[in-house]
Amino acid sequence: MKFKYLTTLLLLGLLVSCVQIESKSGNYLSNVDIEANKLSCDGIIMSNYQGVINKSEFVFGESIVLNYENMTGFALKDSLAYPDMDIIIMNKKGDTVMSNPNLFKNDDRGFTEEDLKLRSELILAKPMLPNNEYDLKINIRDKNSDAYFKLRKNFSVINSPLVKTESNGFSYDIQYLYSNTRKISIVDNKINLNENIYLIIENLEGYTVDDYGQANIQASASLTDASGTVIDKNDDLFPNLISAADLKEQLYTSVQLTGTSLKNPITYVLTLKDNKSGNGMKTSFELVIEDLK
Repeated sequence: MKFKYLTTLLLLGLLVSCVQIESKSGNYLSNVDIEANKLSCDGIIMSNYQGVINKSEFVFGESIVLNYENMTGFALKDSLAYPDMDIIIMNKKGDTVMSNPNLFKNDDRGFTEEDLKLRSELILAKPMLPNNEYDLKINIRDKNSDAYFKLRKNFSVINSPLVKTESNGFSYDIQYLYSNTRKISIVDNKINLNENIYLIIENLEGYTVDDYGQANIQASASLTDASGTVIDKNDDLFPNLISAADLKEQLYTSVQLTGTSLKNPITYVLTLKDNKSGNGMKTSFELVIEDLK
């Protein structure tokens, strides 16, 4: 197990669209508004790494895919369809948070409607923030006609419900679990042995900053399995003063479990305390190692 912190771990908020995926019929997405002209599909399937999902609330950093089943209605040229797609996310004030138009602008390929497996892939992260609601707008267009298929869905982003925090003067904007091994934000607590897991906290505030921009933080962390065995413990994560700017931008601790004699669930506890003001917080979460079942 490793404990550490740094300023910037990853940048999320990417939006990608592509056309190479197979998906199963059924379990179509609900709570979505559709406006269409000539283009149509059997239904829309939403999924994440767990499988098919149908929801409107997502954990910060969660990656989702929308598959448009059997989309037809394109003006075919030599039996081929030429789609384009716009993806826009707006906040409740009507401000555009993210805009990715003409995603197939530089793709001159044509597809038979039988082979056209359209999808939209989204990572729900910055500039989106937890505890906010957004409007997703996806416009699929035919490059060779006025046909279109417009999707609109309201959704919200939350901090990870897997992470429990008791705060005494500290505050934060973002808190979630991330698998550096799988390169995903974790939406359940199931992991594998040797998987590298991060607890990430951003915009941490509530501590005293000295004249040199330093903070005096006492930090400790522990890992314990269900039998009460202490797997690892560190009572002095920050032996020296740390940059307040770095601490605010991003704090993370990393966990990697290797022992096969461990008992599920594994409990992680991080405690932070400002030695100047006495403010602090206690954060914990549980992990279930699939290999040990």
